[in-house]
Amino acid sequence: MLLLAWGAVAGRSRELAVELGGSATSFFPPGGPRPPVPVRWALSAAGTVARVLWQRPDVLVVTNPPAPAALVGWVTSRLVGARFALDSHPGSFGAQGDRVAARLQRLNRWVTKRAVVTMVASEHWRSVVGSWGATAVVVHEAPSVWECRPAPERRDRPQVLYVGRFARDEPWHVVLEAAGAVPGVDVVVTGDPPPGLDRSAVPPNVRLAGFLDPERYRAAVYEADCVMALTTEPGSIVRAGCEAVWAGRPLIVSDWPEGRSAFPYALHVHNDAASVAGALARAADDLSDLRERVEPAYAVHAARWRAQRQTLLEALGLS
Repeated sequence: MLLLAWGAVAGRSRELAVELGGSATSFFPPGGPRPPVPVRWALSAAGTVARVLWQRPDVLVVTNPPAPAALVGWVTSRLVGARFALDSHPGSFGAQGDRVAARLQRLNRWVTKRAVVTMVASEHWRSVVGSWGATAVVVHEAPSVWECRPAPERRDRPQVLYVGRFARDEPWHVVLEAAGAVPGVDVVVTGDPPPGLDRSAVPPNVRLAGFLDPERYRAAVYEADCVMALTTEPGSIVRAGCEAVWAGRPLIVSDWPEGRSAFPYALHVHNDAASVAGALARAADDLSDLRERVEPAYAVHAARWRAQRQTLLEALGLS
């Protein structure tokens, strides 16, 4: 099995490769210098063809978006006789403010119908793919690089890690406002801030950590007392939420039905400052109770992952 990504979510491909017994390649992953999109896509397409022709996998899994990666992957899989599958994130359906993907939905549907199976984040997207006459399975984040570690010793000031990229579907303005209302909690915010952010308006208890590479990110998760990952997209299952569960950290997520189902032991908040501030205050006042949720959350997540992994292997013909 070969898993290919054109950069947006490279870590997921590597983790799935570990769990499924394959290899992973990512072209232009986040965090470093990146050429303009047309150049990046052209180079990634050439790299995809070269890698597949060299490795000749039995199964090729391509991360979607972007839809052109899926198309190149399908064409190349035909050349080597590989079974072709997709790992389609909500953005591939035009969600999460992905305007490019929204304009490429005809291509997305066309390629999806030619995949033996498409991995999706939630039941909502599985239903969408099913309405196109294609097969989809729900697959959350794999636990391969995480271990459930003890929490740090109780500190005078709890530390909450807000994981994000300042993307369109992230209510980061709400997080900054809420943090200012709970000065007794330190909030670490990941991601490169937008150029227009007024840093003088950032509350003193907020630290902008910038983009974190995988090692620094894992260290930040383990250092945190609690992890928060919010989204305005109802059909998203936040990757950082899964990672927090695997790492053994209490979790705060947006209150969507899909999120409640995926993270039954998390604190579920509305995407407004008052609700988020209440969760931050809870992390300060009742951290012991939140930590008691870690073990049952891990057990639920691990059982679900085992079932999802087996279903995926069967769909790929690898069981």
